[in-house]
Amino acid sequence: MKFSKSFFARLFWFLVGGVLSIWVNAGLFRLFSHGFGWRDSVAYALSLAIINVLLFLWNYVVGFKSDRHWTDAAWRQAVCLSVANGLNYVLVLLLLRLFPQCPEVVAGAFDWSPLVHAKLIGFWKEGIIATVQVFIAFFKFGLYHYWVYPQQPSVPEPVEAGQAS
Repeated sequence: MKFSKSFFARLFWFLVGGVLSIWVNAGLFRLFSHGFGWRDSVAYALSLAIINVLLFLWNYVVGFKSDRHWTDAAWRQAVCLSVANGLNYVLVLLLLRLFPQCPEVVAGAFDWSPLVHAKLIGFWKEGIIATVQVFIAFFKFGLYHYWVYPQQPSVPEPVEAGQAS
């Protein structure tokens, strides 16, 4: 399989946007959940909705630059995000229900550092969110690159009459 230079450029900007979105998504979840005291399901739904709007703008303008009209990409991204977010939301809530606190086995592995141990326990829910987002990112990148923002084949410039090839 041959990868183009733009594939790697797209992958780079997708990863930058992904890291930023994980940070913002987890931060918004923490604000809504811990700061405002909202239920996890409501807090995560709102943080996910906000981050999706930001990611659409990021992907259209930076990550997968396209000269296609934004509405052409928007409906495709809406389908992709609906599937990805549905999977994301279900997985996060399932994992939060299965592991509401950091399991002792995982926490015990970090007993060597009280700071890391405390951060792991304190940010357990945000860690679950980040892990699920990384898992979903592989699925989303493939859809974005090949379906939502497909690259247009480059059209060779026409040769003017009288020029030798």
